Amino acid sequence: MRLILTILCACLLLSACEQEHQEELRKFVAFELDNMIFEGENPNAVLTMANLTDTDPNNDIDQLVITANGYTADEVTITLLGTGDGLRKGIFHSSDGNSLTLFSSIPNTHQIANQQLGTFTFEITTVQDSLIEGKFYGTLVDSSGAISPKEAKYGFIRTIVKAAR
Repeated sequence: MRLILTILCACLLLSACEQEHQEELRKFVAFELDNMIFEGENPNAVLTMANLTDTDPNNDIDQLVITANGYTADEVTITLLGTGDGLRKGIFHSSDGNSLTLFSSIPNTHQIANQQLGTFTFEITTVQDSLIEGKFYGTLVDSSGAISPKEAKYGFIRTIVKAAR
């Protein structure tokens, strides 16, 4: 009887010490636009570091480009310009050269928030290794002027950032 109790206790102890399996975090971008939800799974995020060693002034600042495709033929692109210090928490405004672009193939529209059109604010809330999370909102303006401006709100993104090659 004592042997059975010892084996039972050992089994309970081993099962209690078993390592828990962690679920992989879902990576996505989502926001509401004119009472419709845009959602894109597994966005692609590429960080291009500033190159101060050449004569090209167009690559003297860090740039993070995030793209995601929706369930329909929609594609969203978020471009954030850095400070040369790498990727970190902070707030990015369209007035500083950052942008949000939404291309919809049905109907064929190209809605933008950048320095010239609309407004856009993005906040990186979490940076953990190569994982970033952020929230955003803004007003997108149709580049052709055919559609009235639309409010993008409740935006959230979680993605893994890769370095440009």
